Amino acid sequence: MIIKVRCIVGGGRRIGSWAIPRRWHPVAHFHGRIVVRLVSFLCLFAVLGVDPLLAGAAESLKGTPTNFQVLERVSAAAVQEIIAGIGTIRTEDVILLSKAKTAGSVDFVLENAFVRDMDAAGFKIAVEQPKKDGAAVTNGRYRLSYQIVRLSLVYPRISRRWWLGSKMVAREAQADVFVQLTDIPTGDIVWVKEIHKYYSDRIDYDKLKLVEEAQYDFTRPSRSEFKMTRLFEPLVVGGIVVGLVYLFFSNQSSE
Repeated sequence: MIIKVRCIVGGGRRIGSWAIPRRWHPVAHFHGRIVVRLVSFLCLFAVLGVDPLLAGAAESLKGTPTNFQVLERVSAAAVQEIIAGIGTIRTEDVILLSKAKTAGSVDFVLENAFVRDMDAAGFKIAVEQPKKDGAAVTNGRYRLSYQIVRLSLVYPRISRRWWLGSKMVAREAQADVFVQLTDIPTGDIVWVKEIHKYYSDRIDYDKLKLVEEAQYDFTRPSRSEFKMTRLFEPLVVGGIVVGLVYLFFSNQSSE
């Protein structure tokens, strides 16, 4: 035996000599409407995200290094390792800095670190300037030849935290430098090493305009964003279709 349950919406009332009948709707009618609304809400939740629930208030720039400062950090770390590798030499001996390979306009960041940190360590340094005919001036005791293989900063990933919430940006900076210390009078290679320094962190997407500097292109790397909507769009469409199909068959069965 099948028992049909119906719900009463409104009550019968009389206006003049006309009686307004009560409206009866099957339970499936309300059930279907609830499901459709629930599916629609979940779809909207997935598309927009809920920043207040999963992500705290955006942090200020205080304590967050700019992209230029990040490149300065990896450059300084590379120079400190070079200083440690050179060891102790006589204070009167001059070290010629000779750049053998360039990484582009970002070179000066590493060169500034060389001059600042080596001078602070007590070394006498001079930047070797090649003559027009290609010959170099050799008025020092040592030549520190360096090749800047890589000095760059990139955004390897831009995405939302935990699939929802505010956008986060991953930053990675690298400094790869090949150095060779040569005794100029004898031509002997005193020391050689390949230096690799790495830095990484994560910052809020809203901070990008604060950490980048318009005057330096190397502080504004390309942004390869991971679009969450590429994953959620099929889910949204599929959820709506399922909800509509369920509502259709629910209404058919109630009839």
